This record gives sequence, C-alpha cells and structure tokens, in this order.
Amino acid sequence: MGTFILTDVNTYVGGHDMTTDTNEVSLSVEVDEQETTTFGSNGWRSRIGGLRDISMDLSGFYQAGDGSVDADAFNTIGAGGEPITVSPTGQADSTAYAFLGGKFSYEILGGIGDVAPFSLSISATDGVGLVRGKLVAPKQTKSATGVLGSVVTDLSTNDQVSSSQYLYAVLHVFSAGTTVTVQVQSDDNSGFSSATTRATIGPISAVGGTWMTRVAGPISDTYYRMNISAITGTFSVAGFIGIA
Repeated sequence: MGTFILTDVNTYVGGHDMTTDTNEVSLSVEVDEQETTTFGSNGWRSRIGGLRDISMDLSGFYQAGDGSVDADAFNTIGAGGEPITVSPTGQADSTAYAFLGGKFSYEILGGIGDVAPFSLSISATDGVGLVRGKLVAPKQTKSATGVLGSVVTDLSTNDQVSSSQYLYAVLHVFSAGTTVTVQVQSDDNSGFSSATTRATIGPISAVGGTWMTRVAGPISDTYYRMNISAITGTFSVAGFIGIA
C-alpha cells in the first residue's frame, strides 16, 4: 500500500465501534530513551531502549444516550484490559493494530456555537504490547455459521509463527443475539482444505471485546481465518488476527 488519504479509519474499542464517532485518531508507540554514555564513548552519547508504551488519542463529536461514546467512556473510565483494534483503511485483509488498553482521559464540550466535541485518551494496560496484523472482518452482521470475513496471510516476516512468537486474535461484538462461537484456524493453502483450529473464542453472549488467549509457535501454516462454528440469533461483529 502506498501513500493514501485517511477517510475510513476503523476503530473498535471493546464492544463499541468508534468509527462514525471520530474524525481524528492517532496511535503512538514509544520507547524510553536510556542513556549509557561513559568516559569511553569518545565524546559521543550512547543510548538503549527502555520501557515501551502505547497510547491512542481519539476525537470527534459528543453524543449522549444509550450506546453512545459518552455512556461508554463514562462507565469504563479507568478500567483496563479492553481489546482495541484500529485499521487505517477499514478494509478486510488490510493492515491493522491491536492492543489491550484503558480509557484514562475523557474531555467533552467546547465554546459557544461549536459542534460539541469530545476527546478520549487510551493507554496500554496488561503488558501485552502492540500486535500488528490484519483486519480479518470489518464490522458486519452475521446470523449463520461459516467463514467470518477474509482469509489473511503476510502476518509476519516469513508468514509463519516462529518458536519465539505467538498467534493473537481479537473478536469485537457490537450487538449480540443469543450465543456465538468463533474458531481461529490456519492452513498451508488459501482454500483451507486441511484447516487446523488453533483456538476457540466463545461461546459469547454479550456485547464486548474478547482478546483470545495467545497461541505459542511454531506454526508453519501461512494462511489464517476466523470461522463461526455455532451461532444463535444475529450478531454484529469484527475480527483481527496478528502475529508478534
């Protein structure tokens, strides 16, 4: 993907789709700069990386009422461990990023005559770090079993999960029917003629985000997908898979 204009950034925070609430999103990964300069450094400073951190800032237009940004932020401020996924384009099989975070700053309202704004700051929790992967399924409605979204590949440098890496997945549920169960599967071919289920998410019966218990490598397969193995009722969902 080359240079592009931001028009459809998709942001999912737990069980809330922030996409149509926001008009600005920024994701930052930082590493503490620790100096290691000694008398033997020939007059040059030397440094190493220290602790890492992730932060995300969202801003848009204030709305109140059930299911709004205000209700979600107000009720969960300070709580950690929410699965968060952001895709710069919102397209299936596009690059996306996921982490576990918490809302630690929420600001609302502005000047007279302005459209009421909001801003929300999210920071990483749980020590998981940032996972780079693919948006398997943008927000969509499902009521039947079968493949959820797209088959994805190119999730890591060699397309595989090495012995020092893990397979990650996130399922966001924005509206819930009765129950849904989703399998995370891999295969050595895009047709999934010999699919292996690596993990199962669910059964899930409520709105929210689920961070799959990571699966340790090695995994030699290079194709991945989500598959709805059981569902009752109609669900609005989105899914992410990554390797780190």
